[in-house]
Amino acid sequence: MKKIIAMVGASLFENYLDKSSDDTLFRNYLEDLRDKRTEEYEEEKDRINQIKKRINQWLSSEKIIFSASAEIKSLLKLRELLRDNLEIYLLASDTIISKIAGEVLRETLSKLSKLNNSKVHLDVIKNLQVKDRDKFARSGMVNLIRKVYQIADEYWENIVINITGGYKATIPYLTILAQVNRCPIYYIFEETDALIEIPYIPLDIRWSLFEKYEKFFAKIEREDVSKVERIEEDYKEVNSLLERADSLVCLNPLGVALWEKYKQRYDIFYVSELLKRYLGSDPNYERIAEKSFIELKRRLNSNPQDPDLNHRLSGVELGEFRCFKHKEENLQVRVLYKTIEHTTKYGSKEVDIYVGLLRIGQDVHNVESEYVRDFKNNLEKIKDQKKYQVLKIRKEAKYVS
Repeated sequence: MKKIIAMVGASLFENYLDKSSDDTLFRNYLEDLRDKRTEEYEEEKDRINQIKKRINQWLSSEKIIFSASAEIKSLLKLRELLRDNLEIYLLASDTIISKIAGEVLRETLSKLSKLNNSKVHLDVIKNLQVKDRDKFARSGMVNLIRKVYQIADEYWENIVINITGGYKATIPYLTILAQVNRCPIYYIFEETDALIEIPYIPLDIRWSLFEKYEKFFAKIEREDVSKVERIEEDYKEVNSLLERADSLVCLNPLGVALWEKYKQRYDIFYVSELLKRYLGSDPNYERIAEKSFIELKRRLNSNPQDPDLNHRLSGVELGEFRCFKHKEENLQVRVLYKTIEHTTKYGSKEVDIYVGLLRIGQDVHNVESEYVRDFKNNLEKIKDQKKYQVLKIRKEAKYVS
């Protein structure tokens, strides 16, 4: 199944007015709502219901539906081209007009037999509007990019981006996002039936810059406002990825798209100094630890109620920490960890995994479970998360079981 991400425009209403030019009341309703944001949606329910009533009556004929809007036409063409079932994600701008169009399209597309009654979702992207340039660039486009990454969930081979509808100002950013993640992007000329694919260009991104400025990018992602002195001098290599106002700085939409892609290259954990020291005590420990951490993250995501994620230690009050019971390479592993959820500046929720202590093999099954006492005695030393260091593990299989 392919996930189709489709921007929502107003061609549905424009086409209706072309066919029903005498519907002055509809035209007036549309004009009254043109500049209104979705936060005013409930206050405008009477006009909205009248608009929906007229549009739905017009769409009662399946023959009309197929050419009623650029979004419908392009999605039908994509179904024909891809020969696969579709899960459609309609992304509307933060305007009443776009939300109405999205709601009508969602209802109409869900019923189309030619789309095999596809599942259709609708999301309104907050601050995606063109009246306020700052909100569009700093918030609207960033929210859109975040939403696309959320839908993709790292499985870009299943993603197709349809840029036929929506604001033309989003096209450059979505095109770059698609190129970086190597997923196809299509559009259709409304006057024709020609579906056009933007071909993949082998772009060479200097990922080493993200490695170099990793702490800086992570900092400005997390903070509401980041004050940075000497931006021009210290960060000139990445200035094109930043939005600045004097000494205040944040990532611009392009920066967010590339930073999100960079983060997807790694599983990131935070480890204590005690743990780093333990890993250095045996040449095999780092390999076993990394595989165990990846399994820990997998289980937290897939089955957070797994009892092995909260293994009880006799006589030890772990507080905010939990013990992960695991077996790796036929060796028993115990991982003392905690999770902290944070909301980034751009509105997405992320969970950080802090690993305080680890014991492997004979260190788990030594005399009278000495590791349990060891964990208990070292709890105070691993509580300060500010002292934890970043551990990055490449998502490509580094070790083969």
